[in-house]
Amino acid sequence: MGRYFTLILVLFLSLEFAIAQENYVEHSIQKGESVYMISRKYGVTVNAIFSLNPGSEEVIYAGRTLKIPNSSDTNTQASNTVISDSQISNYEVKRGETKSGLSRRFGVSIAMLEQQNPHIVRMLQAGHIINIDKTIKENERKAAAGEHIVVKGETLWGIARSNGISLAQLEAANAGRLSEFLQIGQTLVIPDKNTEITTEGEYIVKRGDTKFELARRFNMTIAELENKNPHIVDMLMAGHRLNVDNSSTNSQDETLSSTNTTENSVTEISAASSNGDYRDYVIQPKETLYSLSKKARMTISELTTLNPKLLTSVNTGDVIKMPTNVVSTTTDTVAEVNYEETGINKNQALYDNLVTETANGIYFYTPFSSEELSSPEQRDKMINANADLQKYIDFFQGAQIAIDSAKTLNLNFDVTLIKKNIGKPQLNIESPHQKNAILVPFLDNASHYPAITSNENLSIIDIESNIIPKDSSKVYQSIPSDNFQKTKTLNYLATQNAQVIVVSDLEETRNKNLISNIIPNAKFLKVDKAGFFEANALENTLRKDKLNYLVLDSEKTIVFLNSTTALMSQLSDFNIQLVMLKSSLLPKQSEVSDMRYRVLRLIFPSITDPRNKKGVNDFERHYEDIFESKPSRYSELGFDVTLDILLRLSQNSSFENTINTVISEHPHLKFEYQKSNDSIYSNNGIRIMQYHSNEGLMELD
Repeated sequence: MGRYFTLILVLFLSLEFAIAQENYVEHSIQKGESVYMISRKYGVTVNAIFSLNPGSEEVIYAGRTLKIPNSSDTNTQASNTVISDSQISNYEVKRGETKSGLSRRFGVSIAMLEQQNPHIVRMLQAGHIINIDKTIKENERKAAAGEHIVVKGETLWGIARSNGISLAQLEAANAGRLSEFLQIGQTLVIPDKNTEITTEGEYIVKRGDTKFELARRFNMTIAELENKNPHIVDMLMAGHRLNVDNSSTNSQDETLSSTNTTENSVTEISAASSNGDYRDYVIQPKETLYSLSKKARMTISELTTLNPKLLTSVNTGDVIKMPTNVVSTTTDTVAEVNYEETGINKNQALYDNLVTETANGIYFYTPFSSEELSSPEQRDKMINANADLQKYIDFFQGAQIAIDSAKTLNLNFDVTLIKKNIGKPQLNIESPHQKNAILVPFLDNASHYPAITSNENLSIIDIESNIIPKDSSKVYQSIPSDNFQKTKTLNYLATQNAQVIVVSDLEETRNKNLISNIIPNAKFLKVDKAGFFEANALENTLRKDKLNYLVLDSEKTIVFLNSTTALMSQLSDFNIQLVMLKSSLLPKQSEVSDMRYRVLRLIFPSITDPRNKKGVNDFERHYEDIFESKPSRYSELGFDVTLDILLRLSQNSSFENTINTVISEHPHLKFEYQKSNDSIYSNNGIRIMQYHSNEGLMELD
């Protein structure tokens, strides 16, 4: 019996070993490939490939094969995901992935990818499930009249020439289709060469064009576009003929550039790189991450994967890799979104006094080093270990857009990342610049923040870190505190001739001491955990001869819904107005209709200006265009704080002087600093907002 058991055990282990041995696929190494590129293609780590292929960490050779572990064994895919030579099943799209990246990874065309996954045709989103059967033949596509289907080896210039039109005509007719580099299988519109021929500096509006896109495309603001074309102020329509000649605004730049043709006439080094598909390219003045990606016809993700150092900074004179078909004879700077384009530039005081001749230093104190931030693999590994680190990535991506925007203003500065180390109580910054700032976002424990010394002036910017100043350093708290939101709201209520009633779902109201100090006569009511009042408690407390402010002090949506329902039932007999002490207490729009806010004329403090939809929407579109995801709150903070600090550093007076004298506003935040004590300045840029049944939102200050 024991011999049979031993035999069965041996057979079982052999079967397990055989299955384990087959739990990989073989990849034939192509010329120019690296282990990192191969790992990205299969969605596995480089270490997983190294472990199956001893010696591959040193060198790999074209023509040989590598064993690639199934991605499910490396915990990079869901347990039900299958990736094989002929099939991809239940693959979940990750944040930052693109159609072109997935098509290369899975070895299919974008057309095939869309054919079998029609839900991604309009837009690819994180969370989409991808299924591909490579045994299915791709539907044969025939170009309709006036269309052209791109085949391997074609370029925009070649397509334009073969159809007897100019490159400008082809690009104009496909403005909404050329967000990335030219793709095999992509359908292009071929305009009629005998109609709508425009002269130099003119453009015929196409269906789907917007003022925002056209202004960016022709390197001008929306206001400049409308000034040159008054007929589009009220409405932009297809067929409008536009004057897009901005030579008058750029004549000085052109004169300067013409005298320096030997320096800027060629921005590409002719020697090809070792990869064959790319050339070395020298970054020119004013170029940004966004403009470089557009020049390369690549997404930001693809460009930074090719050039990881661009994730940290874009430096004039650095050599990067660009596709071989990118040739530029002039500095090609893409106009950035002008987030101040709201009729009146609220930051004119900052823009009027910019100093661009002198460089400044800006530092970021983060959990990532420059190398870790530049390596998608290391970055993802850290986030997988601690998901809370994602907010730092979001913050820095918002900051990157601010850095690009500052470069278009010709601001002169150097960017440095400092990785935080809780084991170092002292940090010494040796800066070559007279004015410097260090941004410290989301410090989990202020006691871990080191004492900083510097040979030059250094301003410490606190972003929700609660830093305690050390020595003689000055700290600038850039985000208004919760306590200030509450205090400002209560101070407003105290000036009104009204009764204040505080409603809470706790035995002891959270903010009772603060409320009692500011409004001594305030009354307090308790609701149960579901938000219901005791019988007649509400009616007995309300007064008919006065306005009744009901301050709801609860974090639960169910309490908000039930208590406000009770309030609305009393509106026919009492004058009631709802108040929230923090904007973060407001339920999400998906949970509560703003009609409830309007009926109860809700009063609340707001860090942002909820009426500035244009500035916010412009930023969101720009962010999605670059990073292919919606910006988070941390992305918004990264943009606003970084741009504001760069503008203040670049003034013709001291940083502290601009803090004392200039109030600024950006798409999301208002910066109105006041001195709290000798070491701390606090941003008190809070608005007291009210919903009105007829006028929407209004500011009460």
